[in-house]
Amino acid sequence: AKEMGKSIKLLAMSKAVGDGYLAMVSPCMISREHPLYMVNDVFNAVFVHSNMLGDSMYYGKGAGKLPTASAVVGDVIDCARSLGTTLKCFWDAEDAKLVSKDELARKFFVRVDASDDAKVKEVFGDVEVLKVEGLDNEFGFVTEVMTEKAFEEKLASVEGVITRIRIEE
Repeated sequence: AKEMGKSIKLLAMSKAVGDGYLAMVSPCMISREHPLYMVNDVFNAVFVHSNMLGDSMYYGKGAGKLPTASAVVGDVIDCARSLGTTLKCFWDAEDAKLVSKDELARKFFVRVDASDDAKVKEVFGDVEVLKVEGLDNEFGFVTEVMTEKAFEEKLASVEGVITRIRIEE
């Protein structure tokens, strides 16, 4: 990730797709230009893209000894204030329809044994090979934009896969 000028973040994503919703959590590589790139340590962020506002990000402490203690104490106080009452949550009676991630399109980064470079180019085309000094027995590559389903099908025919990760742009 560093060699590519990217960072790895655990992202929870959701988006409306047709008449349903896609929801997933996975590690992703993000570029230095992405606002989430600088979220580190005890900080969490929510990055939202909306049709009226465009991009916005909400950022603050969300982990660590003091933020966690503050959240727990806040929850205890809310419980004490509401003692003997029932708090209503208003949700739709109908469950949200979740759609498969199969048709979601993006680039992927893959690390493989160096012995399988011919097969990688046969399956994925003329990909740019990325090497890190000191790791002579492996290499990485970035795919073109493709669906999750197409990626998994192609990857199944490549032996020596060390790891793979989604790229969020």
